[in-house]
Amino acid sequence: MKFRRNNERKAGNGSFVGNRSAAEFFALIGKIYRNCAGAFKISPAECGSATEFAGAVCYDEGNSESERLFLFMRRKLFLLVICLVCSVCSVSCIPSPDSGRTEAQNLNGQTMQQLHLPDGTESKMIAVWIPYFICDRLFEKSDEMTAKENVREYLQEMQVFGVNTVFLHVCAFGESTYPSAYYPMTPTANRLDETEIFRSVCRQLNLSLHLWINPLRLQSKEYMDLQSGSSMLTQWYQNAEKRSSALSEWNGRYYLNPAAESTRSFLTGAVQELIDRYHPDGIHIDDYFYPTEETAFDRTDFQNSGETDLSAWRRKNITQLVESMNNAVHQANPKTVFSVSPQGNLLKNYESLYADVAEWCQTGECCDLLIPQIYFGYLNELCPFAETAAEWLALPRSEKVGMAIGLAAYKIGEEDLYAGDGQYEWVRTEEILARQAGEMLREPTACGIGLYHSDSLLALSAKEKDALIRSIKEQ
Repeated sequence: MKFRRNNERKAGNGSFVGNRSAAEFFALIGKIYRNCAGAFKISPAECGSATEFAGAVCYDEGNSESERLFLFMRRKLFLLVICLVCSVCSVSCIPSPDSGRTEAQNLNGQTMQQLHLPDGTESKMIAVWIPYFICDRLFEKSDEMTAKENVREYLQEMQVFGVNTVFLHVCAFGESTYPSAYYPMTPTANRLDETEIFRSVCRQLNLSLHLWINPLRLQSKEYMDLQSGSSMLTQWYQNAEKRSSALSEWNGRYYLNPAAESTRSFLTGAVQELIDRYHPDGIHIDDYFYPTEETAFDRTDFQNSGETDLSAWRRKNITQLVESMNNAVHQANPKTVFSVSPQGNLLKNYESLYADVAEWCQTGECCDLLIPQIYFGYLNELCPFAETAAEWLALPRSEKVGMAIGLAAYKIGEEDLYAGDGQYEWVRTEEILARQAGEMLREPTACGIGLYHSDSLLALSAKEKDALIRSIKEQ
């Protein structure tokens, strides 16, 4: 699935009814009637709803015959106005028989026509994340021909579930699975361009491909000491002065400095390189932003900034970072989608990771697509699934921003240690994933689902697998 970026097309169809359901529409008519009833000397208690009003002659028995005639005529006029309004709005409220799932289906600012759909596909986005450790296995000790066949077989297994979109991990720890001027190449790539192989096979299988990077997280000091080569990141690390300004170290691991202009420039170049070389349908980042809340992480940068609120300053840094990546993606190719999969807990995003996702939704300047990782069961004490998904979907959103829902295939059959009373829900309750997938695919304001991760899908029992496939097909 391709998620099409389109800044020119406006949401909805231009009518004042917009996205209202039929029930909401008639409730609105009833409200209009009740507001008018007093002026007409009509008792709302006697006439009831708008539909009851349409079939009754309501007037005050205390009026004279001439007043009753006048009120009767005003009632007829009111009914005529209502009929005219209904006639005009019915064009907007009711899709034509052949409108299908295109512009008639509005996704809170994104229409189905704004999704990059593989040829012949009439469904929402069914995405799967393929993390780096699965890529390591697929390419281990393989020549190019064998690796390509391994990838083909693996992706065909994903298609059994209805998957039409792949989020491929191409840079997890500041090492790329492809030749790069910015990152050193991961040794596990076995000198093969893994990204090109996936690109080629995805094209053959009619799968949409989004390239996934972790923007800030790098390797440990011991590991980076061993790196060599001419990549920009390696050169930065080997230069003590540049390392001090461009990189941050915390608990034995390095990160690109979230406050540094050099980080934004680096990531801008890195995503443009990916787009120029592989022409993917999208660029994707996940939720690894600030690694800690401790003030020691960036004390010097904060003091030099002149700001007084550390949390606000950090959120500003992350927003600028994400916005710069979004701009870089669209400068390289306006049709390429930039997506972010933030942590599922809205409060944690804001207070711990310093990701102001509500602002990103509202401004429309930071991403095209959000895929919150709502990796919770229905009984999770802190973030129960239904309530959390509803909270995300209720966020005010720019017409340029769509939302899909990330689901935890990996939790099936496992204890959820931080779920409180829901700790054993994924062990004791069957078909949770299928239920969640079905609910989100039927949700009109969501444009699809993401499943983490691909190996977890293959590990499903026959019953869980059949239930999930059925839920996806019944969307």
